[in-house]
Amino acid sequence: MASKAQIEQYEDQGYFIADDAVVPEMLPALTEATRRVADKVRSGEVVDKTDKIGTGGEGTAPVVIMGVMAPEFGEPIFSDYLASEPVERYVHPFLGEELRLGWVTAFAIQGGGYQCGWHRDFGAEERDGSYEVEMEILSRYRKNLLKWHMALIDDPCLWIVPGSQRRYRTDHEREVLISNKGVGDIPDAKQIRLKRGQTIFWNGNTIHRGVMPTGMEERLTLCGCLVKHQADDPSETLDERFRWRLADNVREALPEKVRVYYDRWKRLQIVD
Repeated sequence: MASKAQIEQYEDQGYFIADDAVVPEMLPALTEATRRVADKVRSGEVVDKTDKIGTGGEGTAPVVIMGVMAPEFGEPIFSDYLASEPVERYVHPFLGEELRLGWVTAFAIQGGGYQCGWHRDFGAEERDGSYEVEMEILSRYRKNLLKWHMALIDDPCLWIVPGSQRRYRTDHEREVLISNKGVGDIPDAKQIRLKRGQTIFWNGNTIHRGVMPTGMEERLTLCGCLVKHQADDPSETLDERFRWRLADNVREALPEKVRVYYDRWKRLQIVD
């Protein structure tokens, strides 16, 4: 279970790192499955699109593969991982035991040069608001979920500004985030260096970025998330990145526990 120190670090700094949030025997299998998934996307055997997962199309060079749990990939280990005991041990202290579906996605990048500039994970929320606007967003946005990255190989790509999830941006941070479109250096930023098998649980409201350092030729990392479930949760507009999950074949491909998570998620979706 997440320790008191880890929970306090998450609340204060916006993250903590765990060494044991994946079943050891599952780690090599997840690594191999992620490589297979990436190879299928590159070859076009499986077409990973946010609206529909298909087969037999044009190959692409993947960055983030959203549909790894789709049956077209034939890799049930990803949904098994989402509901695994080590993941639950860390999620339950934050969200409780009643959960709904978040996601498992994969960063599977070959070749250097990947960069995702500084930002907060604000979705459609205002990104250049006043103090009052930004603090209101920080007080409520995505408070019902816990997300993480788990390194399948050593991963030094994530940078976080610790504690920034609790405060308004500085003038310099606004210059980088807004005027420079995420490009530049931010004082007190911390590079997160994950060893293979380590997991960082982190708050997307932090100011953060992703950068593959010079000389790094592959990134292989899983991104996971689970969401707190309550009986009176309001309906929500479908996140278009996950429209593919509405396909008729998805639910039956999931293990029993993840079907519960899926059903809770699907009941809330407002679909156009």
